[in-house]
Amino acid sequence: MPDLQEDLQALADRRAAESAGDFDSVLTTAKTRKRRRTAGLTVIGAAAVVGAVAIVPTLRPASNTPVADSPVPTNKVVPPQVETLPSAPVLPKAGALGLKTLKSVTTLAGGQFVASFPDKQVRAVTFSLASASKPELSLYTLVAKIPGDPTTPYAIRMSGEMGIAIPSFSSAGPYTLAMPKGLPSGSYRVCTLSGSLLCGLMTVK
Repeated sequence: MPDLQEDLQALADRRAAESAGDFDSVLTTAKTRKRRRTAGLTVIGAAAVVGAVAIVPTLRPASNTPVADSPVPTNKVVPPQVETLPSAPVLPKAGALGLKTLKSVTTLAGGQFVASFPDKQVRAVTFSLASASKPELSLYTLVAKIPGDPTTPYAIRMSGEMGIAIPSFSSAGPYTLAMPKGLPSGSYRVCTLSGSLLCGLMTVK
């Protein structure tokens, strides 16, 4: 509206000047009004640019840095948890134990047999007896015959913690051993309990 009023005023001034014969004065007045209007538009345009520059920083995207305790998801991949199962106990490598039947242990549990050591080392009078299918599980401790001790040989059933005294006799063998009475038929593993491990198999039918 101010521009329209100025144009109307300039037109009225020009008409008045034309009627008065002062055309140069009318032209000067019109140019002055035009310069004022252009200067005003230039100021308004500069102010708009400054306002836009001031607004730009506020339009920037927010930082992706997560705030503490915020539920902002991350792109990190959680490694899968691998469950490690306990492996079966590794049995020490056993040498050969020489076994010789004195009385038939293949047909009668309770029979006697002789164990000899190929390496000729001195060992204690005690041996272990286990099933051949589960050699890690000791069933009996076998006590060999000791010279002058009529109670030997015999077998001690392994049933948890036991406080039975075992003779401390030792020699390089051979030792005479006895299978437990009432032992079920099957294949059994006989091993030394001292020195390097020596084992042999006996069969009860």
